[in-house]
Amino acid sequence: MALNATVGSPDANSYVTEEEATVYFSDRTHVEKWEAFSNKSQALVTASQMLDWYVKWKGLRSTTTQSMAWPRTGVVRGDGSSVAIDTLPSELKVAVYELALSSLDSDRTADDPLAGIEQVKAGSLMVKADNGDNNSTARDTIPEKIYRILKDLYLSGSINVVRLMRA
Repeated sequence: MALNATVGSPDANSYVTEEEATVYFSDRTHVEKWEAFSNKSQALVTASQMLDWYVKWKGLRSTTTQSMAWPRTGVVRGDGSSVAIDTLPSELKVAVYELALSSLDSDRTADDPLAGIEQVKAGSLMVKADNGDNNSTARDTIPEKIYRILKDLYLSGSINVVRLMRA
């Protein structure tokens, strides 16, 4: 399926277009990294969908037929301003651009096989694999800078990952 950034569409799969991303990155440092990447549309679709998978947004979907989580109703920013119900907030678009760019270095959708494991010991060898924080996988999948950009749009404390591990 091709990238579809039509706001509120039942077939939408991205919050931004490739053209919007190109304009955004033209004013940024490291633009050459984005320009050299050949699968821009796929990166934007993946970044948009990852945000919907990992973030519990404020408010409610504007319609029951839209495929993406935005647009939404009832979203109020920390400063008291409301997000219009028929548009996408600029913070959301910036988050998609930045997440897509950060995903060029590594596959952020891949599971971390060591997530939730504090340490492994075999004889005299001990490996400390994680800080034991069950939310660390979500935080590593979506970089902290993205959460800062979106701070007024998601429910605080809503980033949760629960991993079942069997011995």
